[in-house]
Amino acid sequence: MIRILYRHTSGALVYDLPVAQLASAVRDANAVVWVDMEDPTPDENQEILEKVFNFHPLAVEDAAHSVLLPKINDYRRYLYIVIHSIYPGAELVHLISSELDIFLGPNFLITIHEREMSSITGLLAEREYHNREGISRGAALLLYEILEAQVDRITRLLDNFEAELERLGDIIFQKGDPSTGSGQRISKESLLDDLLTAQSSALRLTRVLQPQRDLMHRLSQTDYSLIPATARPYFADIYDHLTRMVGLVESMRELARSTIEIYMALSNNRMNEIIKVLTIISTIFLPLSFLAGVYGMNFRFMPELGWPWAYPLVWLAFLSVAGLMIQLFRRRGWL
Repeated sequence: MIRILYRHTSGALVYDLPVAQLASAVRDANAVVWVDMEDPTPDENQEILEKVFNFHPLAVEDAAHSVLLPKINDYRRYLYIVIHSIYPGAELVHLISSELDIFLGPNFLITIHEREMSSITGLLAEREYHNREGISRGAALLLYEILEAQVDRITRLLDNFEAELERLGDIIFQKGDPSTGSGQRISKESLLDDLLTAQSSALRLTRVLQPQRDLMHRLSQTDYSLIPATARPYFADIYDHLTRMVGLVESMRELARSTIEIYMALSNNRMNEIIKVLTIISTIFLPLSFLAGVYGMNFRFMPELGWPWAYPLVWLAFLSVAGLMIQLFRRRGWL
């Protein structure tokens, strides 16, 4: 899907400009064009990126394929920028990234993405907003507004991620079978899987946000001719936000790692407690089994058992041995 927002030299806005008129619109140096391409086909990439804008083949190739890390390439006539946005996965602790390719020129901005991005969709829908801000302020500041919306959304995701990670940390200290806040039981395997997913998500966020932070620093400091001096403080503001995010993600990654270690330690302690109880039970029954085995296997006839008070004495001896052992274990703190 291709959406084109065109601001004429006179200030008039044209929404959904036909692709056939795109080339003539870009030739107007005083106009501003925003082309948003959501999950474009190879033919659409060729039509717009190669024929209309005549971008470098390497940049076109990168835009058609996934780039693992954020980056920026200066082609003099335009900037090619790759950033990654963050999305929630199947679980609250599962966060995934999606690529956003950007071509920034003196009077045009091209955004390319595979999945829908609320920051772009919402900004395109605010038609009255573009009359006074948005595209009216130029391509560079329009890019800033898109990135700012991305950062705000990532901040909310990180807040939810941190809250869910803390909830998982509280669950591992529950006695008995752990349960969720709604009272539903959660298996130990599922709990460990959530913790490992949180750790991998935090690591993925670090790999994405750190180079993206450095990229914003370059946009705010490096003398790119396509970034006006008046726009650089805005990118510096995004750099500050990303710096705080990177620190937050680092702490969450450490929290996830320490939570997993605590979970494994508690599991080992519980297993040791079970083994200790079973060992104590076996130890108590060991002398009783010995006495029963000696008397039952080595004497064909024991006259004392014929006396009426003999059987109670035997039971008393057995119970006394068991009682003394239990008392000894209690004094030593084993029970």
